[in-house]
Amino acid sequence: MLLEHALAVVTGGSSGIGFATAERFMSEGARVVISGRNPDRLGQAAEKLGENVLGVVADATSPEDMHRLYKTAVDHFQCNVTVVVANAGVSRQTPVRETSWEQFSSVLNDNVGAVYATVRESLPFLGRPASIILVASLAANQGTKNFSAYCASKAAVVSLAKSFAAEFVEDDIRVNSISPGVANTPIFDTLGISEAQLLQWSNAIPMKRPAHPDEIAAAILFLASDASRYMTGADLAVDGGMSGISPF
Repeated sequence: MLLEHALAVVTGGSSGIGFATAERFMSEGARVVISGRNPDRLGQAAEKLGENVLGVVADATSPEDMHRLYKTAVDHFQCNVTVVVANAGVSRQTPVRETSWEQFSSVLNDNVGAVYATVRESLPFLGRPASIILVASLAANQGTKNFSAYCASKAAVVSLAKSFAAEFVEDDIRVNSISPGVANTPIFDTLGISEAQLLQWSNAIPMKRPAHPDEIAAAILFLASDASRYMTGADLAVDGGMSGISPF
């Protein structure tokens, strides 16, 4: 098993990529703590995952909540955390002419502030070696109409991964980011994306379909495990070929 005896913390673990990652980690022997803001959804997710999982209601943008999350994880399982997946975040349309400064700042706090708090507050609770994975996006490297705040925030996440990797490499802590492309997750329900738009996006993918959450989770598992032990400061694209294959 790739994660036998590991203790992993996955933020935004109630659904989508976070839930699929927790499920995959558990299948590889890990004990998992998932967090989320919504108590009902988090409880349902923890119940579905079964034994060796703990759900902790926490806001990833709150350093106090993140500290409590890690302390609860360590106290409950009586061991240090060895894997962190900073997955919690939001995606919102933010047309420049219609978006207030407060709305722009909110997206950056939810996506960049949350990652910073998730990583910073983990440090006193990490065992060695440890692996930290930041969930970024294909949008980090591509401009997307009406998503300027989201694109900027995910570019910052990729940059944070590289900076964290440089800072922690001598501490035996690896930090990498993963950049999914279009993925079939509940986040689409909050975006107001029409079926026609989703079809257009799917047709732009060389593989002609969105990713399934478990396909992203498989890549996160690789970065979490010893199979990637010589990787740090990298960004792994899992996007059906969108970033690497020319449309022409």
